[in-house]
Amino acid sequence: MKLTIGQFNESFPPIVDGVANVVLNYARCLNNDQNACCVVTPKHPDAQDDYGFDVHRFGSIKVPTRNEYRVGMPQMSTSFWVGLKKIPFDIVHAHCPFSSGIAARSIARKRGIPFVATFHSKYKDDFKAAIKSDKIVENILLKIAGFYESADEVWIVNEASLDTLREYGFRGDVHVMENGCDIEPKYATEPVLGEVNKRFGLKPDEPLFMYIGQHVWQKNLKMVIEALGKLKADGERFHMLFVGDGAKRADMEQMVAELNLADSVTFTGRIRDRDTVAKIYLRSSAMLFPSLYDTSSLVPREAAACGCPTVFVKGASTSQGITEQNGFLIENKTESLADTVRRIIHEPEMAKCVGESARQTIYRSWQDAVKIAYERYLYLIDVNKSRLAKRAE
Repeated sequence: MKLTIGQFNESFPPIVDGVANVVLNYARCLNNDQNACCVVTPKHPDAQDDYGFDVHRFGSIKVPTRNEYRVGMPQMSTSFWVGLKKIPFDIVHAHCPFSSGIAARSIARKRGIPFVATFHSKYKDDFKAAIKSDKIVENILLKIAGFYESADEVWIVNEASLDTLREYGFRGDVHVMENGCDIEPKYATEPVLGEVNKRFGLKPDEPLFMYIGQHVWQKNLKMVIEALGKLKADGERFHMLFVGDGAKRADMEQMVAELNLADSVTFTGRIRDRDTVAKIYLRSSAMLFPSLYDTSSLVPREAAACGCPTVFVKGASTSQGITEQNGFLIENKTESLADTVRRIIHEPEMAKCVGESARQTIYRSWQDAVKIAYERYLYLIDVNKSRLAKRAE
């Protein structure tokens, strides 16, 4: 059965974030000889949509507090709707509850096709940072909960995500659909390690730690820098790479300078080349990812593909399925993070064993993940057809 599938989301390359990566890989895996898949997303001035599948963009403006993001305005794009009407969608999948998600729901309702919505992010933290009124934030979260309740099926990336969705007021059922990874399992070689050392000025025996993602305080990055400052003050030798960019990068750089970490920390900016990212994982002793913001980040799977263990906060949504065998679990305290990093510095072979266990237990390819999603699409389409047939009787 050939399907025409729509992936709808507010972020998509050139915007770099986890959900944009999810949408990109869904579209890549689903657009093939048997099916057609397209992406629907806001316009971006730097976009170059040459992916091998169609990307349909609608009008947008910058997000005032996060200039790398766009606020979509599909209602202002007549030509966009004219073009979308020509696409014979069998199912639409929204990856956010904002303008693109609302557009997906509108299409589904008008055409009588299934509407899937995935809950990816803890939006509350973003709104609280931008809006100082708790009442307004609460009303926004209720609207988000209402959006998901309007879907034919809600997908969550892990069981822990449901607690957050319930907190927002959602009372419906959910289906767990885990994400994948677009980096194939890789192993370190001397040339690869040497290349990373040369690029970032590292000594061959220097322990390297990394973070990759948005440079925003919601990711618990103050604690990371504080822990590094403590280790440096104690005389530990290491280097840290912050890969990516974001609204708080300048503040992070200032904090690094104030803690005398400038010679031990490098801000790389965004690195779009996935092979380069993989090489950094291969060279790193561990990835520091103590985020309480994410529901289920992609980067621990990427790290696992390269045998790089990740440090999580115990009880965080991202730590679901993590044990002492395949990751490092810390308390949400600077001292706990510093102690764990110190242990990794002094027990490198132990850290390598944890990384190898992560490779065996955490890694999952996007091909495998999307294959499961595709089977679920088929099921939902069949259920919808049966429901419509009963109504017609």
